[in-house]
Amino acid sequence: MPCLVSDLLGSAEVVAQITTWVRQAGLMGLRYFNNVTPQIKPDQTLVTQADLEIEQFLRERLQTAFPTHQVRGEEESWPQTSQTADTIWVLDPIDGTTAFVQGLPGWGISVGLLHRGQPCFGAFYMPLLDDLTYTAIQGEVYCNKRRLRQSVRRDWGVKGFLAINASAHYDFQIGVRRTRTMGSIGASFVYTARGAAVGAFIPKAYVWDLVAGAAILSRTGGELRYLSGQSVDYLGLLDGRLTSEPLLAAHPDLQAELRHGIQPGHLAY
Repeated sequence: MPCLVSDLLGSAEVVAQITTWVRQAGLMGLRYFNNVTPQIKPDQTLVTQADLEIEQFLRERLQTAFPTHQVRGEEESWPQTSQTADTIWVLDPIDGTTAFVQGLPGWGISVGLLHRGQPCFGAFYMPLLDDLTYTAIQGEVYCNKRRLRQSVRRDWGVKGFLAINASAHYDFQIGVRRTRTMGSIGASFVYTARGAAVGAFIPKAYVWDLVAGAAILSRTGGELRYLSGQSVDYLGLLDGRLTSEPLLAAHPDLQAELRHGIQPGHLAY
């Protein structure tokens, strides 16, 4: 059973303060949008001055508010000792930095809370759309002040689609009729949680890509699993490594169908 946000954060006012910080971080990102030069990190992902400033902003506020919690961000080193902490804030200052750099929507600010190895709280904010999804004090999920109640889809319905990344069709044979690219892993999570997407296929990820979205997903009727069907060991990712295999975010009733439809190996066109 997912942990309650109230057990760790105490009150709705605390959650409101965190979401205010997330919105403020989004405004920081907007100031750099279409006005930034990226650097390439050793893992070939991009980083910008906006990433660094947003992470510092969020880290300082969370460390002050929760001095007994660890705070870890994408743009720092991830020591082995992180695995021993009971409660860890996990930050992705700009999830979807490539979309951000290319002037596209879909990027966002991601703040997640991992407690005893399980995602407990998540907030994801897309500043260009002024779009905020977060877990509230009793575990309920809100999207722009609208409560989501078991909103993850159980079937494909009309025009259902799978959220994927930009290179998924090259690296995998994806046997579903419709796919869309959302711009970031966080966006794929929240659109799945809302029932806009049937599910999300995530070929690879780091822990900072997953915690916020997984917390939101689990409280709206979905689950995150590896393509093999195994559950995700978040503690095993706390040294900063990539996931060992691709992941699927979807309703439990659709997990097996989606796993069957996705195979490794790119198609020859």
